[in-house]
Amino acid sequence: MKIGSFKFDERASDIIGKIATREMRFPYLIMRRVEDRQSDSAPVYEIYETNRAGDEIQIGVVWERKMRSNDEVFLSGMVDDPSFREPLPIALFGDETNGFDVQWRREREREAQGGGFGGRSNGGQRQGGFGGRSGGGFSGGSTAGAGGEYTGGGRGLDDEVPF
Repeated sequence: MKIGSFKFDERASDIIGKIATREMRFPYLIMRRVEDRQSDSAPVYEIYETNRAGDEIQIGVVWERKMRSNDEVFLSGMVDDPSFREPLPIALFGDETNGFDVQWRREREREAQGGGFGGRSNGGQRQGGFGGRSGGGFSGGSTAGAGGEYTGGGRGLDDEVPF
């Protein structure tokens, strides 16, 4: 499901974007390339939001990833802050020249792993989630089918979104 976008803004000389869900709204985000990466496993971009005092606060990071079925590159990461109950997993498709679409997909249950997004613990059982809902997770539907394939949302993807 598309929840936002980023595009290079010549006036600001930054990649500017927004993310909005039913529970969250980030109308002005800045995504900056990490210039002094210490390793290939370090994030490629950091995401910042300006707080009420005007300070830029880092609230996210994204890494370059490759699709499982081909060599198409996309960005995968999360938006998080101590004020959130859990992080928001995101994937960005596009590039700096044409802009990025921000996509979100509900994390699938993983019985073999405890913990993870959505407040899961105790073998994958939900223990609450974002927005104070006792059922856990985010409200709203997913654009992922039962097998993880992309099923809609106004954007055609040939490959499964692998995050």
